[in-house]
Amino acid sequence: MKMHHYLRSWKFDTRKGSAFLTNTIRQMIKYTYTSMRNNALNKVAKASGGRCETQKAVVLWLGAHAFHTALCCKSQAYQAVLRSLEFDLSLPQYRRVRKRMRKVVREGQEVIRMLSF
Repeated sequence: MKMHHYLRSWKFDTRKGSAFLTNTIRQMIKYTYTSMRNNALNKVAKASGGRCETQKAVVLWLGAHAFHTALCCKSQAYQAVLRSLEFDLSLPQYRRVRKRMRKVVREGQEVIRMLSF
């Protein structure tokens, strides 16, 4: 929700800038995966036996799901962004990931419910 507060303080119109916002979210998720890989492949990580066995599809799907879950709290302001994320989440290439991550997502949503009271 920190992003929501930043956008409000900048007086960013989420309806008009939904394409920009969607692309920014996608880039942030891809950057996260790239950063994980780079950190796992640097000299220090290699010397200490570090590995990154996380698949790109898993990170992309979990990232999109996390943003979708967070932005659902303010669904009126982010309708177009939510539709784009829902489309991304429903792509056939993520069918296996969705099945594998079902338990992780359920546990995460329970924690969010507890924090929201």
